Amino acid sequence: MPSIEVGIEAGLADSLFIREMKDYQKMSRTELLGLIEQLKSKHARRSKTQKQQAAEALLDREQRLRAILDTAVEGIITIDQRGIIESANPAAQNIFGYRAADLIGKNISILMPLPQRAMHDGYIGNYLHTGQARIIGIGREVSGQRKDGSLFPMDLSISEVKLGDRTLFTGFIRDITARKESEKVLMHYAALVESSDDAIVGKTLEGYVSSWNRGAASIFGYSQAEMIGQHISILIPEDRRGEEPAILEKIRRGESVDHFETVRRRKDGRLIDVSVTVSPIRDTQGNIIGASKLARDTSARKQLERQLLEVSDREQRRIGHDLHDGLCQQLAGIELMSQVLEKKLAPKFKDGARRAGDIARHVREAIVQTRSLARGLSPVTLESEGLASALHEHALNLERMFGIHCRFDYDSQVPVPSHAMATHLFRLAQEAVSNAVNHGKATEISIQLKAEPGWIYLGISDNGAGFDPEKISSSGGMGLRIMKFRAGMIGGTLTIERNARGGVRVMCSAPNPAT
Repeated sequence: MPSIEVGIEAGLADSLFIREMKDYQKMSRTELLGLIEQLKSKHARRSKTQKQQAAEALLDREQRLRAILDTAVEGIITIDQRGIIESANPAAQNIFGYRAADLIGKNISILMPLPQRAMHDGYIGNYLHTGQARIIGIGREVSGQRKDGSLFPMDLSISEVKLGDRTLFTGFIRDITARKESEKVLMHYAALVESSDDAIVGKTLEGYVSSWNRGAASIFGYSQAEMIGQHISILIPEDRRGEEPAILEKIRRGESVDHFETVRRRKDGRLIDVSVTVSPIRDTQGNIIGASKLARDTSARKQLERQLLEVSDREQRRIGHDLHDGLCQQLAGIELMSQVLEKKLAPKFKDGARRAGDIARHVREAIVQTRSLARGLSPVTLESEGLASALHEHALNLERMFGIHCRFDYDSQVPVPSHAMATHLFRLAQEAVSNAVNHGKATEISIQLKAEPGWIYLGISDNGAGFDPEKISSSGGMGLRIMKFRAGMIGGTLTIERNARGGVRVMCSAPNPAT
């Protein structure tokens, strides 16, 4: 039996009983022994409660940890110092195709391909012997081997855990097959973009360059380092600066710009013809975040087309001159001879004289038509008096030749900066009018020539049979292609649409620094 003093000292450890004891020296021996028993009982109950709470807390912690391991997306595997698997969570089982029972107790090397399989135990032994970590605490990409023998790429991170005198290693595994496939696709497309001879440029919705491929560097003369972060306007000549805001506005609306013919400036200052296609760039949520621009240098093609067109125009002018100076003169001679013959036959052969007069009249009509054709092929008025006068004369000739009503409206002052632009606009009007007469069977045609600051507009409208938009876009006859080419030659655009009267309206809009 412990002494009263020992019991009292043990009791004093409980603050509650200390508060209850006023003066234990005044107690009797029996009262002191009773108090000691109470203290023992109190401590026994408290010790039991604390142990129970600690056990419950440990169980709760274990359950929480188990839930985390079971629901983790990453595979988690623990091994001992010999490389023997002690646990594998469900994610690890799914990744490798094994059940937990098939893995526990096996060497971790069964999840590795050669040569890592043969070297793994050496990695662990070397670390335990030297303390030099080659794979411990370092995340890296390695290959794993599934139960079916197939290999796959994975991210592996290994950590060391000390449990008393034991050392465990925990591996965190993530299957990155999908990511690797995506990277392959991206690398493939990146290689295609980089190897393209066409310029492929990415830019923000504000027009700043975000990507620049080798083709762009070749076409425009600027390196990737020089262009990334620069505004695309560095490539745009001053008289074309209005194009970029209009293109970006279309991109913001989700529209594309297809095969837009324009001019751009290289780093060396040389202007080149380019065909541009611009499309919106969208993020994974479908939001428009930028624009993708594909540009092709068409300078060589444009030069060849320009030369062919110039040859064609020269040939038309030559034929026009030959008709006017050659055929018309010969017809005029025939007319004069017919008139002389008519006068000689008149006194004796009235019928013969009448026939000679008919011949002279028909020849005169042929001369008028031939001169009209000559003026169409070689419009002298275009060279001497300008585009407006040439179009006005063309409208009058049209009425005389075909008997249809043709009206010409124009601004009093429409300056055209060059004879080449005037020629292209005149030929374009000729082709549109010819289509209205020959294909649309129009009886009324209107030609308009207008000018606004920086722009010149040529419009041709008719009341003919109209057209099928799908057919005209798919057939694309030679006349239509030449009209579009002429518009592109002067930096303009050509639109063809139905007008309010059911016929066709052709509109050419071209930049004009002269205005």
